[in-house]
Amino acid sequence: MPHAFRTIAIAVAGLAFATLGPARAGEIHTDVPAQIKPDAMYLIYLHGGWPESRPLSEPHPKRGPFEYEKILGGLAIGGFEVISELRREKTNPRRYVRTRVLPQIQALLDAGVPPTNITVAGFSKGGGMALLVAAMAKQPQLNIVNMAGCGKGPVRKSYDSFLANDASRMRGRMLSMYDSKDLIAGTCSEAVAKAPNLTFEEVVLEDGGGHGTFYAPRKVWIDKIVAWAESAPGRARTN
Repeated sequence: MPHAFRTIAIAVAGLAFATLGPARAGEIHTDVPAQIKPDAMYLIYLHGGWPESRPLSEPHPKRGPFEYEKILGGLAIGGFEVISELRREKTNPRRYVRTRVLPQIQALLDAGVPPTNITVAGFSKGGGMALLVAAMAKQPQLNIVNMAGCGKGPVRKSYDSFLANDASRMRGRMLSMYDSKDLIAGTCSEAVAKAPNLTFEEVVLEDGGGHGTFYAPRKVWIDKIVAWAESAPGRARTN
């Protein structure tokens, strides 16, 4: 059965976003925590390529500082137990997903966390990794968030490779977001067209920050991730 493809445009100017009030804020972890709460929401965050080769104190010449720690904090305030680490330079995406992300997902599942309570969210290079998770995890109830990870223009090569080799194997529930002014990332429609087992929603942000929209914990996308993860069918609720 073909999937439903929905594209939603969200304009920032003049639009008020409700403050999401979780029962409790989550914590930030560099790996799966020793004490796992089966009814909590877990989010594995995969950052873009800039912090792999530059210190966080060095701003991007066009997009400004990558506010990694504030992003993690914003996601935790939204109610997630956040799992994230700064990757090494020139990290191989496929190897990282296979040796790092998939074992983290499995550890959560083994501890009793339902897949509906697990979200893997990635930006840019991390968004490409999130696509690979959707193709490799074989979890139809897993939540995947891809932020500006479907490349276009000068960085399209890796996306073309994914389309040819992996896109048809994607499954799960995916949210795609990108800013309308982004010059190097855009719609994931080509990948989705190859993936009949994927539930998909795409949001086009009218923030105006282009690729840099996701360099800071802007409310427009943080709130969207929280609300979308909360609405997962069959999600276990925190008591």
